[in-house]
Amino acid sequence: ICLQMNEPWRVLDDIDRTLQVLQPQHPRRSDLWRRVAVGDLANALIEVSPDRYHPKLIVYGPASIAGPLNNRAKDMRIEWNSSRGVKDNLEDILGIKLPEPSVYQQDGKIKCGICLAFDDGAEIADQVCSSDQCAQSFHRQCLIQWLTTKEDTRQSYNTYFGKCPYCKGNMVVANS
Repeated sequence: ICLQMNEPWRVLDDIDRTLQVLQPQHPRRSDLWRRVAVGDLANALIEVSPDRYHPKLIVYGPASIAGPLNNRAKDMRIEWNSSRGVKDNLEDILGIKLPEPSVYQQDGKIKCGICLAFDDGAEIADQVCSSDQCAQSFHRQCLIQWLTTKEDTRQSYNTYFGKCPYCKGNMVVANS
């Protein structure tokens, strides 16, 4: 088992060294994922597995930013070059420059527009208003609590449909 984990651990060590990691704050070897800063308004979830030679990437943020980046990430399986570093691969595939690791890690964290905290101890503010003019971030639980207090919020199973607290744009959040 340890031998098959060498490559995923090497990739995670490279991520920790070269990218601005938002979560987990204190990664363990069992944490086979990282949430990294992609820019001021977006972040990405990177998952590694011994079953894949390339990481899985999902970008979160306003649709105008996350949509094109997620489309480019679909080519990761084809374009990934395991002889290059993670940051170089991601920058080439996504076509953007990724933020460097910060000495002051909190500077790279995204503040919740409801509780005004950078993280709530369990999660970062990864729910983002889809309006490019707003693009405010929220913790999932903060947003759900806020939406449930509003009369115009609809709920279908574990999904809430409501309005952004800042710009009144449409928001959808799933309670996972």
